Amino acid sequence: MAPFEMQLAQLPILQGLEPDEFALVTGRFLREQFPKGSRILEEGYGGLKLFVMLEGRIRVYRTMGDTPIVITTLEPPETFGEISIIDGNPISATVEAESDVLVLTLSREDFYEIVQTSCVLQAKLYGNLLRTLCQRLRTTTNQVHDYFAINKALCENESFRQFYKLFTT
Repeated sequence: MAPFEMQLAQLPILQGLEPDEFALVTGRFLREQFPKGSRILEEGYGGLKLFVMLEGRIRVYRTMGDTPIVITTLEPPETFGEISIIDGNPISATVEAESDVLVLTLSREDFYEIVQTSCVLQAKLYGNLLRTLCQRLRTTTNQVHDYFAINKALCENESFRQFYKLFTT
């Protein structure tokens, strides 16, 4: 296996694929580069691609008013854009390159053509995507818990409010 193929074989979305399945999926990927600071996806707009990170670091955030709220940062071998290729709805967060980024992309159309070729391949790819999304849901649940605890402390504890103001002004 060539070094690039070995790197691809480590990607969570491609875990457990047979060599012919691996070749079918990876043959549909396109390479894209994004310079530091560029917006790769924008909240509310269509993306309809799965992105697989090969190099770089991205920041995922949502905007409340004029304030960006960072949800997470991602590095290889992470993926993003999974939800929009599954449900076809607009992007739920903005993704921005924190460094120069190299990704592989797979369009929604190509993804659906691939999963229609074999029920076994379909199960493997959806299983891999579900594991990724479950991991993200657990992380998000923990973040919500933390935000709730901070909010509760701010509402109920004057000392904590004063302490918190030191870091937010």
